[in-house]
Amino acid sequence: MNQPLAHTKDPITSHEAADRLVESGELTKQENEVWETIKYHVNNTFYKTFTAKELVGWRKLDYHLIQRRLSGLRNKGRIERVSVNNNGKPPWVKRNKCCVWRLK
Repeated sequence: MNQPLAHTKDPITSHEAADRLVESGELTKQENEVWETIKYHVNNTFYKTFTAKELVGWRKLDYHLIQRRLSGLRNKGRIERVSVNNNGKPPWVKRNKCCVWRLK
């Protein structure tokens, strides 16, 4: 299921920008960058779950770019949302009700 990149009530310029993102191949490029970052994180840490904020530290990607692409990767069946809590991490690892993800 493909989720729209712009909401129904967004201005036309948002829909045009979304169309350009898809047509230029930039959406696929960004999703692939985030996917590679996720795989790198999962393979190089003890923890197999992650938040968008945690992924920022692994590569030079913008937090908002990562956050926007996670739902697309979820819709493609690559990752799934686990919870919005600490999800078994030690108490000193703060996740502060962030959305926690894992590989599917």
